[in-house]
Amino acid sequence: MKAISKAKFKKLEKNCIETIIENNIVFMDEIFIFSDITPSLFELANLKESQQILDTLEINRAKLKRDLRIKWFESTNATLNAALYKLICTEEERRNLSASAASKQAQVSEICTQEEYLKSLKEMGEGLDNAD
Repeated sequence: MKAISKAKFKKLEKNCIETIIENNIVFMDEIFIFSDITPSLFELANLKESQQILDTLEINRAKLKRDLRIKWFESTNATLNAALYKLICTEEERRNLSASAASKQAQVSEICTQEEYLKSLKEMGEGLDNAD
């Protein structure tokens, strides 16, 4: 296939950017859903390398993340609140959260085996016998 002209490239790039903005697109392959640009034409024009297209997608991602954080902040859903907290907490707070999870794991590992339990019962029984 023959390469496209610079004018055609600019026209396609502009079309992509308008499509991204109008449809709040965050992934490059969504451009094909909302425009008449085919993946093969997109590839031929090397539009995946367009910094303007990449920047426009990144701006939409940032806006979407901001909107989600606002919803999470206003929510009373504990899961959403925890997710937001993990996003904004300091490194020390993150370690404390992880340490809390690690201590819960340690508590679970303190559960003894059946053999250890029976041995401890036997020892308690022997202690009662010797108490007289």
